[in-house]
Amino acid sequence: MGKGIRPVSIAGIEFDALINSNESYEANVPEYTTETGFPVSDTIILGAETLDMTLFVSNMPVTWRRRFGNSGDRVDRVVKKLKSLYMSKSLVTVKTSSGTYSSMAIISLTISRSNTLGYAREIPIKLKKVRTTSSKTTVIPDSYGKSGATGASAGTVNTSSGTGGSSDSNAKESGGNTGSVAYNLANNAGLWG
Repeated sequence: MGKGIRPVSIAGIEFDALINSNESYEANVPEYTTETGFPVSDTIILGAETLDMTLFVSNMPVTWRRRFGNSGDRVDRVVKKLKSLYMSKSLVTVKTSSGTYSSMAIISLTISRSNTLGYAREIPIKLKKVRTTSSKTTVIPDSYGKSGATGASAGTVNTSSGTGGSSDSNAKESGGNTGSVAYNLANNAGLWG
């Protein structure tokens, strides 16, 4: 093996061997029914990629022996770290010989014991890409907040929480303001009152 080759790792936890690996990619093509009765589509929505792997870890590794050495509790430490990553809902980076996968969430983890493996473990694990977005706040120019040639206020939205039950007719009679956009627009345009 060349010097550039490294063992498979999840969040820095290195394993003896990668027994198998499957990458899955799925897309959704939404359909919309037209008046003629035929469905049409206008986009493809890419789903998050998933990575299925079965990893092998032991206390006395045959592969990467110089890197790991012999340890009586290595398997237990690796299992404990994997459980901790799963329980903490941490996003992890997975490194394999075929590539690096970032922002992955552990969605399935199986840890089982068998007589044939002894203290070693084959650990099936499934990870899914987590896509995030960020929000941005911008200032809307005053010209967008005014109505028509008069430049009168286009109204406001009531963001306070209340008990409800007030209607526009009740507000008209009492001289109050319900805070609805429709009421404010009509009132400011002189259509109410």
